Amino acid sequence: MTSISFQRFDFDELDSTNNKAADLACLFQKPLFVVAKRQTNGRGRRGRSWASLEGNLFVSFAFDGAGLSAGQWSVLSGVAVMQTVRHFCPEADVQIKWPNDVLAFGGKISGILFERADNGFWIMGIGINVTCHPQETTIGYHAESLAHLGAKTDANEVLSVLIQKFQALLSVAFAESFEPIRQVWLDNAYHLGQNIKIKQEKQIVEGTLIGLDLEANLLIRTSKGLERLNYGDILYEKE
Repeated sequence: MTSISFQRFDFDELDSTNNKAADLACLFQKPLFVVAKRQTNGRGRRGRSWASLEGNLFVSFAFDGAGLSAGQWSVLSGVAVMQTVRHFCPEADVQIKWPNDVLAFGGKISGILFERADNGFWIMGIGINVTCHPQETTIGYHAESLAHLGAKTDANEVLSVLIQKFQALLSVAFAESFEPIRQVWLDNAYHLGQNIKIKQEKQIVEGTLIGLDLEANLLIRTSKGLERLNYGDILYEKE
């Protein structure tokens, strides 16, 4: 497999594109994606709400995910979004915060949420701030948008570029290996080589971010030695 053929579904308003994509994946049993102009109950990682301001991109892809691990899919999606943002804002300082948040000049411009549908398909929900962004956030960092960075575009054009980047990365992953994608991630990683804190369900792991292995586990040098983490969130300084 070097690409995925998706069927598109468009809606003016949904509670969540992830919810609708999961329902449709179970109904049709084939790859698809769902786009909404507005979400009334968008959500992100760790149960956070996702501000769904009209004009921005809200899309969820559904696919069976064979061939890559959950971590690899997550990293690949972050690289695709990073490349999309850089396509429209080539001069911006764009980084990927593990596993797949995308930052521009330190402000969150995109979030990605992976879930599973009842039929086992992966649901990859992506939100990108295109025309606007929240003026206030609840967790110690600011938000960004393509428009604020000077890009003149709209959600449909951004989606088109995102699909191109995603399919191109799939071709690399399946025709070559995950290694080139891992390297792109490393070249654009937030806080690589710096001390970070990773929040997991029952603990916070602190150490130096030294890399990413081929299974997309984060490599952290802690007081106990090298640790490989396959889930968690890098905390921002003020969290």
